[in-house]
Amino acid sequence: MSQGSEWRKSAHVERLAEAPSVPLTPARQTALHAALAVLLSPIDATDLDAWRGEVTRTLSALLGADNAAFQLEMPELSTMYSENYSQATLDAYMQHYRALDVGRIRRDVLGLEVWNRELLHGPHLRAFYKSEIHRDFLVPNNIYDSMGLTVSVPGLPAPATLFFHKERTGTTQFGVRGLAYLGLLLPAFKAGVRDLVRFSHQRQSLASHLDSLIEGIRICDLEGRVVHQNPAFTAALTGKPAEKQTEAAISEIVQDLGALTRDRHGSVMALAGAQVRRAVNTPTSNYEIRGSFLGRELLGAEVRVAISLQRVPLTHSLPDVALQEQFGLTARETEIVRGLAKGMSTKELAEACGISPHTARRHTEKVFTKLGVRNRAQIASKISAL
Repeated sequence: MSQGSEWRKSAHVERLAEAPSVPLTPARQTALHAALAVLLSPIDATDLDAWRGEVTRTLSALLGADNAAFQLEMPELSTMYSENYSQATLDAYMQHYRALDVGRIRRDVLGLEVWNRELLHGPHLRAFYKSEIHRDFLVPNNIYDSMGLTVSVPGLPAPATLFFHKERTGTTQFGVRGLAYLGLLLPAFKAGVRDLVRFSHQRQSLASHLDSLIEGIRICDLEGRVVHQNPAFTAALTGKPAEKQTEAAISEIVQDLGALTRDRHGSVMALAGAQVRRAVNTPTSNYEIRGSFLGRELLGAEVRVAISLQRVPLTHSLPDVALQEQFGLTARETEIVRGLAKGMSTKELAEACGISPHTARRHTEKVFTKLGVRNRAQIASKISAL
């Protein structure tokens, strides 16, 4: 090992050894806990860039950084992300200046995971200040001091790196204190990126499986936003007469499942097995729509909803007199049965029959009992002529 390399390794050890001397005020403890929490929770974010944004904001607040960037090379993702630098600046770094970045080169050679400018360049800072990367890229972008974390993760083609920058040099935040905080954050950063890679592979595998199914499947969040939809779902619905009615039924299912998360305080275990069904019937097609929760272990998010869409054969229902005789229905209950078989909501039933939603619900409950069904989706087949 060269004398310069030995100096850097020694300096690294000395700085991390001094970490316990950095005081943690209550405010700093809170900020540190927030930073650790966000690093360890990539799968709770709505998407990867949302997580990268939250990470850079939260850690910048802890470290006293003016600007930050997050390098992560994953499919369908921009390698560099920053809420402080323009995309043109990030592209310029990746396309030209990254290859000239002597700090990156030394970091890779030394295998440093926790680093700052002094640790990387030491007695060679003068040469660094004369380099093209400093003169033509860092200074024009007001980057006068740097530190960060770099970790290699199985499954990624390049290390993941967090960059933190100051717009002036010689600050205590980017010295011993900064290295101490980064040393504390390093294990959480490693774990977070590894979880992200693992769940990304899992999502890809699940999406591939869903796309191979002949049954229509849509994955969405509790706001109804589509996370994934397989080709069978698209083919069965898009441009069809029942599309608008089906989307309305799906919206109701998501709302009903969302109400369950509030009633049960979002407990994934308590939500297991919960399912909501709707029937959509038109003169040309009948559909059964089922909604249920997906566990965190499948997609990584706190709560996702799986919507399945299955086309059922058209049937001819029994005439009103036969329904009333077979199931003991009143004229009003027969009217309710017809509406339920068409997939009408409680509100729509109430409006169609000229009654209150409360009365419509009461009639629906009686109809369920008389027909011996558990949900609306079973009614169409129950009243069909054999």
